[in-house]
Amino acid sequence: MSDTSATDVALNWEQFYRNYRQADYIPGYEIVNKLGSGVFGAVFKARKTSIGKFYAIKFLKVDDEATKTAIVRELESLRHFAQIDHPNLVSIEDKGEVDGIPYIIMNYAGEETLRRRLEQGRLPEAEAVAIFVQICEGVAALHEKSIVHFDLKPSNVFIKAGVARVGDYGLSRLTSESHKTLSMGRGTPYYMAPEMLRKKGDRRSDIYSLGVILFECLAGEVPFKGDSEWEVLKKHETEPITFPETISPRFRAIISRCMAKDPEARYGSVRELVTDLSATGSAGSPSVSPTSATPKAMGPPFLVGLGLGRRSNSNSTVDSTRTSPATTPSPVSALNDMMRAIAGVLARLRAGIRAHYRHRPGSGEPIVVEPEGVVPDHGLVGNSFHVFGRFVEVVVLGSLLPLRYLPWILSKSLGFLLILPFKILAVGVKIFVVALMFGAIFFVLRVFFSVLLGVRPFG
Repeated sequence: MSDTSATDVALNWEQFYRNYRQADYIPGYEIVNKLGSGVFGAVFKARKTSIGKFYAIKFLKVDDEATKTAIVRELESLRHFAQIDHPNLVSIEDKGEVDGIPYIIMNYAGEETLRRRLEQGRLPEAEAVAIFVQICEGVAALHEKSIVHFDLKPSNVFIKAGVARVGDYGLSRLTSESHKTLSMGRGTPYYMAPEMLRKKGDRRSDIYSLGVILFECLAGEVPFKGDSEWEVLKKHETEPITFPETISPRFRAIISRCMAKDPEARYGSVRELVTDLSATGSAGSPSVSPTSATPKAMGPPFLVGLGLGRRSNSNSTVDSTRTSPATTPSPVSALNDMMRAIAGVLARLRAGIRAHYRHRPGSGEPIVVEPEGVVPDHGLVGNSFHVFGRFVEVVVLGSLLPLRYLPWILSKSLGFLLILPFKILAVGVKIFVVALMFGAIFFVLRVFFSVLLGVRPFG
């Protein structure tokens, strides 16, 4: 890349950070805050001003003008991706360019990712399977549209209200235009199939990545590590998988088949993988529902506004996080579940209070409560501290909430007191005018009947 083009790119981003807070910088949207950034771009949370709904806008980083031209040309292919509508995919809503920077507008799937969840440790088996099946459903929907993701990883899986959604699909093609190899373009060798080293890949490469994700969910770490990206990729190509004890035998066969070095030895499709996983679940692991709709808030408006309305999910037939009815939980397990339930209630209450803090009093806009994520399991002691900390946070935020509305209440009260004398005067004038009208009517009627009867009207 030439020094001139590098300077142009730097100036574009300097201008972007100077202007992005301005109203209608992206027409029809208000950028709220930054969600994250990486090799390929920066993602911001934005609110559509006409309806108040939140979206995520990814601004794409480019190396030079030639790369930008290629990416803008490839963005036309997003018209095809935007037609895909699936509950386990982050939908693509629009695209454009501002200050020389291409951008993509996507549905807002929350800020919690599977990566953040895994940073807290491995997932319980039932929870891992429930999330993994939803990821598979989203990937299967892409494959049925002849779209290969090529960049499946926990940071591209968003979790909101218990629903897992796969994002960043279709962007790997844009990366390959940026003078980078297909395998190293995104800087995530831990999840890439061996054939990616030879710049070859198809939908079976996604199946390999799914196997790595399932391994990490159950083990808490990736199967292959190294001091460099190339070392990790070579291990994917040559070394066998070593399973820790945390991965039960019934999942080892599934992961081994997903991560077979030879693509021909892997599952032929993601649907076949899900079928095998379901069969394994019926043999002893918790069964899960492939997809789950976002639960709807129900109950009194005040409780719904605080995020405490009861949740209804008519599309869900199985709660994958519950133990089997035939299994009697231990007292410690029951107490731990109770602490997680309390933490969930406090999370909803906190989300509701925060929604009131974000809401502008008197604006007429609805109060938007963002659904809470699944409460992670930190163990009984960890969950107890988690509940205590969240309780203190809710108490502090709740006690300060009236101060949020105090200026609005005072302004309304002061305005009412200032205008009250004029309102009283206006009512008095109306009463006087009405009395005057009735007096005039009475006078006219009396004169009329006096003339009619031949008597003096006032005498």
